[in-house]
Amino acid sequence: MKRIIDKYLGWLKDSNRPKHILCGLLVYTAMMAVCLILGNTLASSAVISLVATLIAAIAVDYKDKLWGGKFDWLDVTATVLLPTFTTITIIILITF
Repeated sequence: MKRIIDKYLGWLKDSNRPKHILCGLLVYTAMMAVCLILGNTLASSAVISLVATLIAAIAVDYKDKLWGGKFDWLDVTATVLLPTFTTITIIILITF
């Protein structure tokens, strides 16, 4: 079982991806709070927050590319991984 997990989720341990996950959650949480304070529903706040997190993740990796690094889609994926699962969970719970 451990080998299967390492095979499919081993990329999360590479580079600074745990920091990407943490920062993605921080952006998502901050946007969720702002949206809820402004009076949006929970589902729409979750979607707006996910889109904002995705935009922030792409912008950060694009900045890395401009400064001589490389654009890494796996970093973007790591950043939006938990916000995506959270948004899907919220939408499923509210819908049913």
